[in-house]
Amino acid sequence: MAINDVNNTSQVLDQYSKPSNAGKPKDNELGRDAFLSLMVAQLNNQNPLDPTDNQAFVAQLAQFSTVEGIDKLNTSMESMQSRFNSTSALQATSMVGQSVIVDGNKTGLLLDQGIVSGFTELEETASNIELRIEGKNGQLLEKIPLGNHKEGGMTVRWDGLNLMLDGSIVDLDRSKLNRQEFYKDKDGEFVLDGNGKKVAIPYPAGEYVFKLSGNINGGNEAINMQMSSRVDSVTMNTNGNVVLNLAGGQSATLDKIKQVLDE
Repeated sequence: MAINDVNNTSQVLDQYSKPSNAGKPKDNELGRDAFLSLMVAQLNNQNPLDPTDNQAFVAQLAQFSTVEGIDKLNTSMESMQSRFNSTSALQATSMVGQSVIVDGNKTGLLLDQGIVSGFTELEETASNIELRIEGKNGQLLEKIPLGNHKEGGMTVRWDGLNLMLDGSIVDLDRSKLNRQEFYKDKDGEFVLDGNGKKVAIPYPAGEYVFKLSGNINGGNEAINMQMSSRVDSVTMNTNGNVVLNLAGGQSATLDKIKQVLDE
């Protein structure tokens, strides 16, 4: 190969030394455009009497193809992640207005004409289970016996007056409840239901805590219970994770949701 031929080749390679779509690489990173520029510069400045070995050149081209492929893969993954996050956020909006059981949440918010729920996963069968309903400051409001329950999920729901266990209404002896307040009409007379019984006034809206205990393997044990909160809105944090904004100022990511409740 003549020296003039090498110079002509150099001129042809010069047009590739600064690609038109060259982007500014990040600090301490070699992008694909910088990689191509270095490779072209190497070819421009090679010794014409000892040109770049064909195998070495092919190896460099293979490296460039690898860099190009990784760059495209990263772009594709970022696009997929963005679409996945958007889809998750859209699906999460369907939970707005619903109550959810949040892992680690110990206090439930009872809204006007609403329901507060508690959930636990019993590892073993428990007997003589007792539910303690407490106010947010720890004051005991009610103690209600719930009987026995086999191992597995256990859900308690309360509207401030009536109680449900696993979807079934608990037959409460209201004469044994601490709260003995009843509706009266404008004349000061008690309001009666269809059976002639006084209509009880439920506990007011506010924060409540459910505490369970029961006999497990011959000993009385506390049973951990997680409480419900209503989903007010859905947002996305700076990491791209979907966040549920809960009533009362709390928030939780989707992985913290143990159960979604039907109202």
